[in-house]
Amino acid sequence: MRNTLFIMIFVLVVVGSAGADRGPVTWQENVSLSQESQKAIILHNGTEEVLILGTELKASSEIDLLEFIPLPSDPEVGLAKGDPFAAVSRLISGKGLVFLADEFTTKGGPGGSSTVPVEIRFSEKVGIHDVTTVKINDIDGFSRWLEDFFRKKGIQTGRKRLSGVLDTARDYMDRGYNYFVFDLVKVTERTRFIEPLMYRFRTGRIYYPLKTSNLIGGKGAVEMVLVLPGSVTDDLWQGADKVFHMGAGAAIELSSSSKLNRADVQAIYPDRGFFGPGSRIYLQVLRYRGQYRFKDDFIYDVGRLTPYAYRYESDTRFGAAKEFTPAFTGEERRDLRDFFCPKSGDPQYIFRITDYRLDCWNFIPGEEYDVYAALFRGGLGGIPSGRVELEKSTTAKQLRGNRIKVDKYLAADFNGKNKVSCTLENAFPDDGLPTVRIRDGRSDEIARAQGRTFVSRVGFSRDGTLALVHVDHIAGPRSGVAYFVLLGKKGGRWEITDSFPEAIY
Repeated sequence: MRNTLFIMIFVLVVVGSAGADRGPVTWQENVSLSQESQKAIILHNGTEEVLILGTELKASSEIDLLEFIPLPSDPEVGLAKGDPFAAVSRLISGKGLVFLADEFTTKGGPGGSSTVPVEIRFSEKVGIHDVTTVKINDIDGFSRWLEDFFRKKGIQTGRKRLSGVLDTARDYMDRGYNYFVFDLVKVTERTRFIEPLMYRFRTGRIYYPLKTSNLIGGKGAVEMVLVLPGSVTDDLWQGADKVFHMGAGAAIELSSSSKLNRADVQAIYPDRGFFGPGSRIYLQVLRYRGQYRFKDDFIYDVGRLTPYAYRYESDTRFGAAKEFTPAFTGEERRDLRDFFCPKSGDPQYIFRITDYRLDCWNFIPGEEYDVYAALFRGGLGGIPSGRVELEKSTTAKQLRGNRIKVDKYLAADFNGKNKVSCTLENAFPDDGLPTVRIRDGRSDEIARAQGRTFVSRVGFSRDGTLALVHVDHIAGPRSGVAYFVLLGKKGGRWEITDSFPEAIY
């Protein structure tokens, strides 16, 4: 008779290392399973999560392995494309993530209204996986359905053997989790990497089901690779003991975070639209070592993420700025300025601005770069579109007279910002439209051949839905054009609503 091993899902990951000793629940006493590595990647964009799971397994004889996964909403299930675990390993190494310290270490060593009990939402062969997604509406009906499910898969069992499954399912249902995935794969005596599956589902929180791992037992490591719209920070430790078993030898470590662009993410998960244009995306790793006796699942509100990089802070001499390990990249410093500089007048942020050594007087917020990008989508005669190279500094342009009628707040904001010239950065949105960059140090001859393009600072209306900017392009000694341009924000996107030629020559 075919041997069958049943494990309550282990969504645990150890990137590049062997799985620890653990005691899975088996139907056959003469079968042993070794889990040489367990892997998971979590991506979250604020409203949806993508969970990519994979593992290396080896059994003492050929068996079927059934994994059971509770999820907060109906998932889309499929094989992960490419090799996401190799891609994320390269990113972790290339971005220089570091585990700062054993931040939390102990002594001793290292719902639905349907009357149908069970709704089958998905049932299909996906590569080597036999996947079934269900929604459980009634736990007693689920018990009967589960016996029939096993019988159809050729697995001999009974209610006594299923008691652990039912108890765990009841616990998740009591907490509002009604969707479950069953994944049946074959494991042989030869170590085999199980093709990674991808689960995409709606949730406003970062979710990682740990409690099901208690049925595996034993001890080992859990490593979550997080790709998120921000960074997990020190507030993680406030509730860590309510989730993780912190017995002798247990430890939790949180790595630094590093910024990714959307091209980096595509190597892991190729849906370019998962993170929107201009998204702040950060890579980070959370690692646990200890007993598989979890008190709860890992749940972290997206709203608690900070929109900048997480670093280890060390104090220097009294009164000096702090040191950070590792050093911030240019793009990460930009995110720090984007968050802290608009708050520079608030006393509670003054010390943080000093700690990070931020130069805020010359800072241009990201919203202005969104407006700049909209200028070059075409529609303004004589102004470049497509690939655009701007001069390094804004023009100190003032709005005079009554020819352009705008409200007083917008005019005052524009004139106030344009009293001095400011330095531009390559902080334009990644929206797949015009490529806008700051001119590099190429020779004046090349620059003159292509012309020069200048922009002013952007003024905004009080409600932030209208913008005024000046743009001019000098194509040659006697050729050029200049405009004042009004833009409106519709559906989160800036569009030109009117333009006023100032000069055409």
